[in-house]
Amino acid sequence: MKILIIFICFLIGKSHAKSYYKKNIVDKAHRSFSKKILKLSDNIDGFFADSKHDDIENRSKLTISLDTYFREGRGPYAIPELNYRLVLPRTEKRLQVFIESEDKDKETEIDESQAKTNPKSKDNDDDLTAGLRYMIEKSGINLSTDTGVLVNIPVVVFARFTAKKKVTFTNWVLKINEQVKWVNDEGFTSDLDLDFDKRLSKNLVLRMVNNTFWNDEDYIIRFENGPSLFQKINQKMALSYHAHVITFNEPSFVVEQYVLQVTYKQRLYKKWLFMQMTPYINFPRQRNFHRTPGFVLGFEAIAGHL
Repeated sequence: MKILIIFICFLIGKSHAKSYYKKNIVDKAHRSFSKKILKLSDNIDGFFADSKHDDIENRSKLTISLDTYFREGRGPYAIPELNYRLVLPRTEKRLQVFIESEDKDKETEIDESQAKTNPKSKDNDDDLTAGLRYMIEKSGINLSTDTGVLVNIPVVVFARFTAKKKVTFTNWVLKINEQVKWVNDEGFTSDLDLDFDKRLSKNLVLRMVNNTFWNDEDYIIRFENGPSLFQKINQKMALSYHAHVITFNEPSFVVEQYVLQVTYKQRLYKKWLFMQMTPYINFPRQRNFHRTPGFVLGFEAIAGHL
């Protein structure tokens, strides 16, 4: 009888061991696949110098860029941009001094006629800012707070809070990015990204873009939704394709603009000089959705952390 009981216990233990082993194998495979998705997604963001992704890196860096815009019925014009951040010593890489151009949507996404009728839209934030940034990570959430001034006449004070989180599913990665900003002469704004990334192949990433922008002056909410496809050709070249729709919630939910855009980016010299070409077509409501083609040629130089 004792031998029978021992034999039954042995079989039960063996069965549990097999079950645990199989579960452990599945968990390891899931973690490995999730890491591959995250790595490719982050590499794509890093190559295209996505400003929201770039802020995650807490290292000293200087970026100088020059974008030249060509539009139908309008001569070319250039927009320079400067971004500099210095990590202060003996602060455990948590405190930065920064001088940067405000994040703004290029005219490839927001038609200038919209800016004239909606002065609080995102692309008006084109001032140079300077200040201090404190960064910390808690429970897998990247948190940062900024305070400083907009270099303008008169000088404008601002404060900003940013929270970023990545959540991995079986085949998707959810990237959450919430930014709340206060400017003393404008009030509060909220900029929320809920992007879903999926790895299609070794060099292809599909992103479902979902952006919501709100300000407390006119309380109009701006939505941008649609797919983006990122293709890594090799270590020096990459392409991205975008088909987005922009809507407002007032006076009722209405489509403001359709955007079709392709961006080609190439590393020209080592790891610090880049060229970017972006042909696009906008279909703005204020022009009865008549096509408005354009082209952007950009150059970017990086010093410091590469």
